[in-house]
Amino acid sequence: MSPFTEQVHRDVTACIGCHDCLLACPLPEASLVGIAELNAAVHLPVIRSANVLRFLTACTQCRQCVPACPADLSRADMVLFNKMKVEDALPDQPLSLQIKREVAASPFTLDGLAGELGRVRLFAGVPRADLRRLLLSVTLRRLDPGEALCIEGEFHERLYIVLSGALEQTAAKPSGKDGRVRILVLGPGSFFGEMAIMADQPEPFSVTAQLTSIVVEAPKAAVHRLMNAAPAFRDTMESLHGRRAIYSYLEKPSVLGSLPRAAREELLAGASLVPLKAAQALFREGDPPSDVYLVGSGFLRVTRRSLVPGAADEVLVYFREGDLFGALSLLRREPAQIFSVHAVSRVEVIRIPGDLFRRVAERFPEARSLSTTTALEAEQSARAQGSPRARANAAAAPALLSGAHALSWDVVVEKGLAQGRELLVVDQTRCTHCNGCVDACGRRHGETRLELRGLAIDHLLFPTACRHCDDPVCLLCSVSGIVRRPSGEIAIVEEQCIGCGACAERCPYGNIRMHPVEPPARGILARFLDFLRGPSAEPALSESDPKVPRKAVKCDLCEGHDDYACVTACPVGAAFRVDPAATFSDGDVFAGARARA
Repeated sequence: MSPFTEQVHRDVTACIGCHDCLLACPLPEASLVGIAELNAAVHLPVIRSANVLRFLTACTQCRQCVPACPADLSRADMVLFNKMKVEDALPDQPLSLQIKREVAASPFTLDGLAGELGRVRLFAGVPRADLRRLLLSVTLRRLDPGEALCIEGEFHERLYIVLSGALEQTAAKPSGKDGRVRILVLGPGSFFGEMAIMADQPEPFSVTAQLTSIVVEAPKAAVHRLMNAAPAFRDTMESLHGRRAIYSYLEKPSVLGSLPRAAREELLAGASLVPLKAAQALFREGDPPSDVYLVGSGFLRVTRRSLVPGAADEVLVYFREGDLFGALSLLRREPAQIFSVHAVSRVEVIRIPGDLFRRVAERFPEARSLSTTTALEAEQSARAQGSPRARANAAAAPALLSGAHALSWDVVVEKGLAQGRELLVVDQTRCTHCNGCVDACGRRHGETRLELRGLAIDHLLFPTACRHCDDPVCLLCSVSGIVRRPSGEIAIVEEQCIGCGACAERCPYGNIRMHPVEPPARGILARFLDFLRGPSAEPALSESDPKVPRKAVKCDLCEGHDDYACVTACPVGAAFRVDPAATFSDGDVFAGARARA
């Protein structure tokens, strides 16, 4: 018996039968079943109850049932255990093929394609039953010669496996030159897209069909489910992501770009990828220096113990993508780290072993000049010169800089503003509180997606409107009710949203809300019959009742329109949108070695 099976059986035994998990379920099918039926189904080799089957088939694993359990059990795992039985009992059947906007029969069956995928090295060691379940969530797509599958720089968030034909990867030529650089031809058995799945990154290359080709598109949620079910696949994905991420980061035009290729390849061969969660320490003040680090993504906070007893640690600087640090301590053979480094957000750091870096530095003088200062020395230098910790880009957003009201990067990073791609900002020195922006949003979308409350920094208000983050934790939706558009915007797909509220709970900034779904308007005849029946005996449900159907609502940057309603409607120009990366200056904040324009 697997550990997962053992845990499910323990949870079933511990269940107190309160029914709270099913009351929390957003699916209408939850009203068809009871706790006793679901618990009994765990022990059945084959599930035959029609109502239980309907519920298990509809379950999206949104996990809204989990926090509702007073016994701290996972109803989601118990339902998943039963759901896997139902999926495994499905008979072999032909699979559909997407051809542009049309759907046709494919040459593959469920069992046949599961066997074929088992021969792809990406799925080595994955049981056929797990691959069979994966295929219930994928799209088979046929591409004609010349048809584009992915566009460089766009977000697609799919894992692609080539079944037949040939696809070509190309990249834009550097320095704005015309034409494209041919990277690789992908034949049957090839795969790509793992960086989008594992690191929320846009596609690094454009992919176009050379021949008539058939590919498997596995959505992000289905890939993560397979990673949880099949340890061999999870290990392969993590290893593959680590190798490709290191190669990608070291090849980027960063501080390491000044090294000869031979030096970069030597560093790459010995480097490893270190993922960090928010608040996790990379190293602490007083630790012996051992390695050199290159920030691949995210933000790191650099702190030093305060000289005042009992006071909080002093924040010195922040590191972000492209920063290199730790080299000088090693080359100087300092006995201990003079600062601590913690992750502010989810971070990926490339760790280069210290001994390897020393060997490369001895043979390549360029490596010695990579880092000329430590974070502490940079901070001291900045203070001596009276430099501010951050400046606003007056050309991009003049309202951000107003005398003494310069925006602090301490706040920009710590409050998650630097994670966003599109921030709505309201200058409260200009705002007349007419509420025109809120009303304009409501007129355009049916219900307003904007509230004039949120994070306030001096004279600037950052309202509760979606920031369209680079690292969106809200996106792991099993029914694709919330997606990232190829251009990077995060949007709700209303026709697919089941109202579970998982995305709203995951958003750390409270920028996704659950609105009651208004029932469709009743016709004249239906209203006349209601009149003849008289008042209903059942009391009307209030909007706060959890039984009221809901849908997720958030800012979609006025998708399909040529302007932002909130910005256009402001009569005094107090509302505007900015991209933090383009608007906020970081010259005095990030003290690691960086590439210079």
